[in-house]
Amino acid sequence: MAEGQGTGEGKFLVESIGAEFSDRALPKLAERFDRRSKEGYELHTVFKVEQPGGCLGFGARVSTYLAVYRKQE
Repeated sequence: MAEGQGTGEGKFLVESIGAEFSDRALPKLAERFDRRSKEGYELHTVFKVEQPGGCLGFGARVSTYLAVYRKQE
C-alpha cells in the first residue's frame, strides 16, 4: 500500500487487490472497499499490472490489480 502526500485536490492511496475474483473472493473485496470508504476514501480507478515472476525476474509474469482511492481534503 502506498499513500500520497496530497495535492490540495485530495490524497491518493494505492494498494494491490490481487487477481482472484471468485464467488468466495468477491465478498472480501467488497469488505476492503467498504473499509476504505469508512476511512474517507472513494474508489477512483482499478487497473491491471504485470510483475516479473520467479528469481531475478526470470519466469512467468504475474498479473495483479491495483486499486487507486482518493480522499478529498
